[in-house]
Amino acid sequence: MDSVPFTHCPTNKKNCVSSIDLTPYHSITPLPFSGDVEETRGKIMGILEQFEDVEIKESERQYIHAVFTSKWFKFKDDLEIFLDVSMGLVHIKSGSRLGYYDFKVNRKRVERIKSMYQQ
Repeated sequence: MDSVPFTHCPTNKKNCVSSIDLTPYHSITPLPFSGDVEETRGKIMGILEQFEDVEIKESERQYIHAVFTSKWFKFKDDLEIFLDVSMGLVHIKSGSRLGYYDFKVNRKRVERIKSMYQQ
């Protein structure tokens, strides 16, 4: 898997962030690798396991798909992570399945993951 397997955030919605997007509202920076791909993947999986509201749907060497479910209304948000071996970067996308605006829930989640990753 050599290219990022997820798409850009929908331009008409403000409920998604992605490291492959360039629009200011949707854009976030990718993370650098922490060691090799296995170490980086292990670190990310360890971080995701600390969240109570997450279910890992797919987990491959370079790709992780997780679904977060909100506590009260049970809304589902998809988190996708791609480990770009050739660039040494961790690309992230987090977006709501429903609605137009998410009160920056996805951005806050990704920022929390990034903060935990950088510790």
